[in-house]
Amino acid sequence: MECSSAHQDILTDTLGTHQFSFGKVRVLRHDLAEITVNEGADINIKMVDELHELLLSLFTNSFSLLINKVNSYSTKFDALSRFGQLPVIDKIAVFAPSKMAKFSADFAANIPSSMRLDIKVFSKREDALTWLDADGD
Repeated sequence: MECSSAHQDILTDTLGTHQFSFGKVRVLRHDLAEITVNEGADINIKMVDELHELLLSLFTNSFSLLINKVNSYSTKFDALSRFGQLPVIDKIAVFAPSKMAKFSADFAANIPSSMRLDIKVFSKREDALTWLDADGD
């Protein structure tokens, strides 16, 4: 399967990887980052605040996120609610490669604080990136 050259750049190039206590953020573009949480992490509000602080230090304007759920982890409900409260997030695509990851991502996308976000769940990373690239979808 071929990708456009601009799309291929997103798949292979990063503007830097930044570690935080429970995962990493890969900056893919000036307005796009991919978050991968470590296997087995149990995310609480303090951890979400840490991630928000990192994201706000990396981006000067609004941005979109690709959440890569390749690893299995849990998120406390209050932390899940807090994540959706960062107003500078434009869109969130969730790459959920397994049935369990999709189930958990669909649940998270339907909590009240997330419902105001433009969030979609995908089983293929490339589809998630394509949706993030599309304007107004």
